Amino acid sequence: MRKTLEEWDGGVTVGGVKISKLRYADDTTLVASTSTSEEEMEELLRRLVIVSEEMGLKINQSKTKIMIVDKYGTLNENNILGQYDIVKTFVYLGSIISNRGRSETEIRRRIGMAKSAMSQLNKIWRDRNILRKTKVQIVETLVFLIFLYGAETWILKESDRRHIDAFEMWC
Repeated sequence: MRKTLEEWDGGVTVGGVKISKLRYADDTTLVASTSTSEEEMEELLRRLVIVSEEMGLKINQSKTKIMIVDKYGTLNENNILGQYDIVKTFVYLGSIISNRGRSETEIRRRIGMAKSAMSQLNKIWRDRNILRKTKVQIVETLVFLIFLYGAETWILKESDRRHIDAFEMWC
């Protein structure tokens, strides 16, 4: 990966830091600004494929996605290299990433997952031998943990805050 990006000056600047890739284990995300031309992105992807093959690795085309985000939330319909799917959303490290740069889909998904977990604990909620304090601790450690996964990356709108408040009241 380092070899692929050696000569490439692309990426985006966030808080004064230039970011050109995000990596975790075997998951890699290449990041380019909207000023990066389609030709530059094609070249970057070509280099990634070549360097990977030189190292005995193969890019999994079915798992490789392209998402182009701009400030208007539109998706460029040109398929770079013609072999990868262009998507509006995908799951990366357990969270939904959207080309609109918003978090409402992920928040609703997390609320659904947390409600499902809460429902699976119905036996505990009905058990009169379990203290209310213990039940609250279970909600805080199990249900809220599921809900809050990745929350530090959420971009909240007022409607998202209302959904979150409603979920908290539901619990």
